[in-house]
Amino acid sequence: MKKLKAMKLSILMVSFVFASAFCSFGQNNTGHGHDNHQDHAKQETHDDVMHATLIQKSQAEEILEVYLEIKDALVKTDGKAASGKAARMVELLSDQNDDLAKKIKFDAKHIADTKDVNHQREHFNDLSENVYTLIKATQANKTPLYKQYCPMALNNTGAFWLASEKEINNPYFGDRMLHCGSVKESLD
Repeated sequence: MKKLKAMKLSILMVSFVFASAFCSFGQNNTGHGHDNHQDHAKQETHDDVMHATLIQKSQAEEILEVYLEIKDALVKTDGKAASGKAARMVELLSDQNDDLAKKIKFDAKHIADTKDVNHQREHFNDLSENVYTLIKATQANKTPLYKQYCPMALNNTGAFWLASEKEINNPYFGDRMLHCGSVKESLD
């Protein structure tokens, strides 16, 4: 029995070491290679959408505030709070129908319609990309924002999010891997 417990503990420790090493690898990534290609393709899409949004700066500021509250709820693995905040985002965009607003509402509605944190986190990735596009288009952030990235999120496909603090607080893993990720861009 003691050997079995010791063996389980050893396996757990080795798993943690590998997960930490993989996460640290993502923190030291300089953005070359595959990620850089994806960022370039996404940037072209962002540029196209930036000129098409009808969302005003003041409304974008409110959307950003609610987005950060959703992110904080997911960091805490609080599906109920994330759902409530996402419903508020849908409400904020109720009078908007341009393509970017529709994309943001789509993912916010999916987050609002469930308390399942895993499902919410799947939609949070696209929500993050679209809110990022909105913020770049409207320059609605009054304080610095940080575009952060975790290579292990969403079954190791990687995912971005925006944060108002430079410290990594990962909304895709919560307290399981709270500080996994790195800052990829600063929006001043």
